[in-house]
Amino acid sequence: MQPLSDETLASMSYEEYLVPRNTPIKVLQFGEGNFLRAFVDRYFDLANERTGWNGRIAMIQPIDGAYEFADGINAQDDLYTVLMRGKEDGKVIDEARLISSCDCCLNPYRPDDYKRLMELAVSDSLEIIVSNTTEAGIAYDSSCLPDDRPPKSFPAKLAQVLHARWKAGKPGPIILSCELIDHNGAELLHIVKQHCADWRWEKSFADWLDNECTFCTTLVDTIVPGRIRDPEEAKRVAGRLGYDDPFLTVREPFQMWGIQGDASLAERLPFVKAGLPGVFVTSDVTPYKKRKVRILNGAHTGFVPGAWLACFNIVRDCMHDETVKGFMNCMLESEVIPSLSGELDKDDLESFARAVQSRFDNPFIDHQLLSICLNSTSKWRARDLPSLEDYVMKNHSVPICLATSLAMLIAFYTTNLESRQEDGLHLCRADGTAYVAKDDDKVLDFYATHSKDSDADLVDAILGNVSMWGKDLHEISGLRDVVADRLALIRQKGAYEAFKVCLNL
Repeated sequence: MQPLSDETLASMSYEEYLVPRNTPIKVLQFGEGNFLRAFVDRYFDLANERTGWNGRIAMIQPIDGAYEFADGINAQDDLYTVLMRGKEDGKVIDEARLISSCDCCLNPYRPDDYKRLMELAVSDSLEIIVSNTTEAGIAYDSSCLPDDRPPKSFPAKLAQVLHARWKAGKPGPIILSCELIDHNGAELLHIVKQHCADWRWEKSFADWLDNECTFCTTLVDTIVPGRIRDPEEAKRVAGRLGYDDPFLTVREPFQMWGIQGDASLAERLPFVKAGLPGVFVTSDVTPYKKRKVRILNGAHTGFVPGAWLACFNIVRDCMHDETVKGFMNCMLESEVIPSLSGELDKDDLESFARAVQSRFDNPFIDHQLLSICLNSTSKWRARDLPSLEDYVMKNHSVPICLATSLAMLIAFYTTNLESRQEDGLHLCRADGTAYVAKDDDKVLDFYATHSKDSDADLVDAILGNVSMWGKDLHEISGLRDVVADRLALIRQKGAYEAFKVCLNL
């Protein structure tokens, strides 16, 4: 099988869309991982095809090392394949798109690449800067200096790039931060300005950052498993494509990119202007983040510990069981969505929830329940507790599914608890499968300390653990009785029976 390259495509008489090689670089992209290539770069590629935007991307590696990635993808002319696999509206999707919008991959820790980065910083064609440097990437590092080549942190690198552009008298770009932190764009601007102050740069540059650059807070949502791990499946895909592509990346069909800004921003972003599905400009992304956290993430955390105890192993199998799927849908439709109504349209919330079910039923992803259970305590606090509290506030009663979910969470950390070891709590579920519950040390130590408590005392201790929940959950009238009742049911008849009781089965 020939490796992917311009030469290979020519030999194949490839006839699908390709961005011309002389297309100017309009995007600097800090980050080269699977998510950016499968999600962001695909949007740019489609915008090029559908609008004639005529822009290419320079990928910038944000950390030292991984030179083999840059050298490898440059060797195949920065071409790569995105394989979209999953379910959408009940239909199985398995589509490939060759992405040709990337021009180069630079690692600025190599002198020639750093020089090229700074040349691109002051180019006339540059319009947009995109980043996804992980949650740890948007962080202030006081050790970074203005003459570092390059500075260690991403915000310091960005400060250098923007300062050079300002000195050259060029217009400020749009900066799209995709890191999964609150107010990512605003936080990035704050850190860049902190470097500006530390380095005693001109006040007029700081003013330019505020007035001429557009730092956007964004919210992204898609699942990107990355490469195909099964060698035989990888061979089949290569045979289907007609070339070998080690940089192929897999993603699900669902996509959402909410970008905070005004109407003029929508006209400046080619993929928004093109009307591509899932991407939009809004004055405030906060309600959409709440929707994602409460419905998508909250669904995962809400049913997965119980599903594990009910002897399921992967998410997709749960979606093929009417009881477990029914519990999840009942929780979302009857308890979570009503708690969100008013901030977003109810039809929109219900549509998003239906999409969640399709996403969880992806036939191409074996999403392990036990991996989802990692750090479930903090996840339940962030994702499910707010829905429970909002429901109680609106209805003056306890939401049965969410309360049952909490009981299942407690059972997950305490079922046949054998020992507390360095790697977590060692337990065993009903079918004899041993497992390790991993969480913050304080959480694990708490459960180990209370392992000999009666279930009634255990529930009281957990609900009263302010450090765990940020408050005493005994203050929620009626919650203790429901949780204690459902924990007793799980102990006696199993988690699956608890799912059924919530559905009156």
